[in-house]
Amino acid sequence: MEFNPLYWFTLPGFVLISIGLYIGLDLLRTFYLGGSLAFGPTVLMVILTIIGMGMTFTGILLHSISGLLQHLRE
Repeated sequence: MEFNPLYWFTLPGFVLISIGLYIGLDLLRTFYLGGSLAFGPTVLMVILTIIGMGMTFTGILLHSISGLLQHLRE
């Protein structure tokens, strides 16, 4: 993970964001058609999206720091 943080953090982050958005769109469709929002899937959608965004930003930040450290070693 030290040498390629962009791959190890950003890819799983995008997967979690995608799953969270899929659940969110399904909940939005159900609500739009007159149903009610279930508490469990709504909380799961929010948690997955927030964790995915955190992982994605962490991967980008660690990639920048890794590139800076490699540049300083040269």
